[in-house]
Amino acid sequence: MSTPSPHLYQKAAIAAGVSASVARRAGSVSRDIQASGAFPVLTLRHLAHETGASYGYLRRIVKRYADEYQSIRRIKRDGTFRLISAPNPMLMDVQRWILEHILNTLPRHPGSFAYHRGIGIRQCAELHVGSRWLVKMDLHNFFGEIRENRVYRVFRQLNYPALLSFEMARLCTRLDRIDPFTEAVERGVGSYDDGRLGRLPQGAPTSGALANRVATDLDNELQNLADGSGFIYSRYSDDLTFSSPAPFSRPEGMRLISAVSRAASLAGFEPHRRKTRLVPPGARKIVLGLLVSDTGVKLLPEFRRQTQNHIRAAGKFGIQQHSSKRNFHSVLSMINHVDGRLAFAYGIDPEWTIPEMLAWTEVLEMNGYPSVAKA
Repeated sequence: MSTPSPHLYQKAAIAAGVSASVARRAGSVSRDIQASGAFPVLTLRHLAHETGASYGYLRRIVKRYADEYQSIRRIKRDGTFRLISAPNPMLMDVQRWILEHILNTLPRHPGSFAYHRGIGIRQCAELHVGSRWLVKMDLHNFFGEIRENRVYRVFRQLNYPALLSFEMARLCTRLDRIDPFTEAVERGVGSYDDGRLGRLPQGAPTSGALANRVATDLDNELQNLADGSGFIYSRYSDDLTFSSPAPFSRPEGMRLISAVSRAASLAGFEPHRRKTRLVPPGARKIVLGLLVSDTGVKLLPEFRRQTQNHIRAAGKFGIQQHSSKRNFHSVLSMINHVDGRLAFAYGIDPEWTIPEMLAWTEVLEMNGYPSVAKA
């Protein structure tokens, strides 16, 4: 989508009945937004026009009259569940537009590896190849700790008008729940009044990029801590990893953990203390579910074994029976789980994965399900 000419924009605005002074002011704001690298949008109605959503639909979301999300349980690799907030199709399209034309222009911190095109788990783990010590930490409720006021500041930093920044923050966050209400007579912006602050929903297209932007100050602080201690730092969403090729003592490691915890708390995040690990030389080093050695990164043996067990059991007993026995929510969720494992494995070790994909394809076809791998 091309950026509109400021001359044509002002001419169209004046033709639509907007005063010349307001049109010039709009042109000035548009230039400031373009200078930040983002697409110039000035009002919620303008956003509705660009995204194809109706203005009334966006207003209802901004006013918190409607919860346009579905809550879905997703199985994690360790067998536990994660609650995902999946936007309904229209809101999903709006958020994808915001991601593509606004948030993808945000710069990437070199220590941040999640939710960026062209890099991911493998590149993050490879940063720690050859290390002797690892310090692994986790930020508790990473997305949930980011409220709409912090999201609002991201859009303001991109030079969007205050009202539109507020509205886009509402479009990208979700309340824990929507209370029943009776619509009163609207009084302009006053109808937006709501003392509750939404949070970034895990599952929205925009949440990763917004979370990365909010966490940039923390990334800078932790990078400084790492540089001062001779460590390599990386963050993949809520997973923090520090590694060192040089010897150091356990007390030094504990001091680093304390310093990181303080920095995270000051930045508005909560360290997950039960997931904090200090991994010494000689111990198995696992970063983001990958085995890190002196020569590279590999899939964990237990990950490969569990994936093969799913494929073999589904082939022997049938997908329906295997899904029920392993307590999956549905056959589709089990298929998605195995598909996800194979997609992850392919990005790390294609040579091992391709035969397993072919075996899984045979199981799917034998049970009358479409073959994703073959398609």
